Amino acid sequence: MTTLRVPRLVWAALGLIAAVVCGWAIEAIPPARIDPTLLGAAAFLAVWIPLLGALVLSFARQRLNEAASALGLRFQPLDVLWGLGIGCLARAFDAFLRLLLTGSSGLVPQPTLSALASPVVQTVVLGILAPVLIAPVLEEIYFRGLIQRSLASSLEPLGRAPRMAAAVVLTSLAFALVHALLLVGAPTEAMLTGISTFVFALLAGATAAVTNRLGGSIAGHVVFNGLGVLLTWPF
Repeated sequence: MTTLRVPRLVWAALGLIAAVVCGWAIEAIPPARIDPTLLGAAAFLAVWIPLLGALVLSFARQRLNEAASALGLRFQPLDVLWGLGIGCLARAFDAFLRLLLTGSSGLVPQPTLSALASPVVQTVVLGILAPVLIAPVLEEIYFRGLIQRSLASSLEPLGRAPRMAAAVVLTSLAFALVHALLLVGAPTEAMLTGISTFVFALLAGATAAVTNRLGGSIAGHVVFNGLGVLLTWPF
């Protein structure tokens, strides 16, 4: 008896749908009914858990080192320079876009953390580790690793350059759409976020395609998010 093998792109699509739905469910919770810190943690987990589940299911029959190789999960020192370049460029574009369309950079102070846990723990986990380290690594593995590489493989008849370009653009559209949908309650912010994340994703996707690894795109994502946190931190 043979078992049905679900294509990775199907798992990836299901993971994205589940992440958006779970994100909407958390957004629907009235802030007054739950501690802000707990709500913030739940918002991260609501998106991360479906993505992690889809990644596990996509590589359920492979060893960890085989999955890492298939995803292009490698890092070289040169990737730091790639990351600085694309991260700074994308953050500058985001600020320019917002200034042009709204008259404001869109950078707002980090939210005040509640007393659910110690301020140090909240600051480190929710203010730094989650947005600056965990989210960039997971999202790059998922989008530039799982989705972009799977798309490139499925489009192989097009030839190397066309299929890589198509995979970068399609993955970038998915990346931007998910980020915009998670902000559907704020249409203007959703539009601005969608545009700026699409531009970042194009840079990250092109870097991953050119280098054939995720090191540069992960570094770029860390820089992009890190600059956003640094520039709004209440020193």
